Amino acid sequence: MYTRWRLYILAVFVAIILILLFACRIWRKRGHSFSAFREVLLILGVVLIVETLIISTLSNFNLGVILPAFFGVPMVFLAFVLPHMKKGFLLFLKWLIAACYGVAFCIFIVCGFLMVRASTEGKNVEADAVIVLGAAVHGDKVTWVLENRLNTAMEYMNEHPAAICVVSGGQGAGESVTEASAMKKYMVERGIDASRVYTEEKATNTNENFEFAKVIIDNVLGPDAKIAFVTTNFHVYRAGQVAKAQGVNAVGIPADDVWYLRLNNFLRECVGICVYALRGDI
Repeated sequence: MYTRWRLYILAVFVAIILILLFACRIWRKRGHSFSAFREVLLILGVVLIVETLIISTLSNFNLGVILPAFFGVPMVFLAFVLPHMKKGFLLFLKWLIAACYGVAFCIFIVCGFLMVRASTEGKNVEADAVIVLGAAVHGDKVTWVLENRLNTAMEYMNEHPAAICVVSGGQGAGESVTEASAMKKYMVERGIDASRVYTEEKATNTNENFEFAKVIIDNVLGPDAKIAFVTTNFHVYRAGQVAKAQGVNAVGIPADDVWYLRLNNFLRECVGICVYALRGDI
């Protein structure tokens, strides 16, 4: 099924690119000028806008879903208006948009480096306890994002039979049970001993995930227990910084992201890192 969806989405994007290339060719044949640079801007902008439209039907609506279109709309605008932006306000607007894209590109490079580096630090970690950070559940069923996190945690627990696990997450809107209870159910149904899985059912954000889970670990193993945490790969860096702010010395173990959300999650996480940095949280 996943491969089929990949092919469907790829086919949509290829069709859009081919249609736009054909349209640009017809436009030139009719005597209109349309440079290769403007053609690239048009195609990239439309692709980003369509990406938002597609993902909005497949995922919960959030900032990450909107951001591709946020970057795509100015590209489409520039593709059509660029030849006229030679003086006055339009010239100022052109350079303002260019400056914004330049700043955004630099932010993406820096944040991407931090995310990739953090996601490779937990490959050989030895821990007494693993905290699994919660994510939305549908009713009482774990989502694909959360399933990947739990599978990663179970793999670690099978390799480290003495380790315990704390699944952390409260109950949000549209959820019939707490995230933690759904997570424990998923793990126990797949062979993990229920006595090794502890539920933390009050947390509503990453700060509380670590704060409340640490209390459970201290009660079970003592304050000197070595701790790791599992979250999606793009989130490891920011979650690790939150853990440090909570006084929790923990190493992140990355879980795979959902393939069709990678761009959206990357963009949203870049914004999240910037916001946390500006607030002094990391």
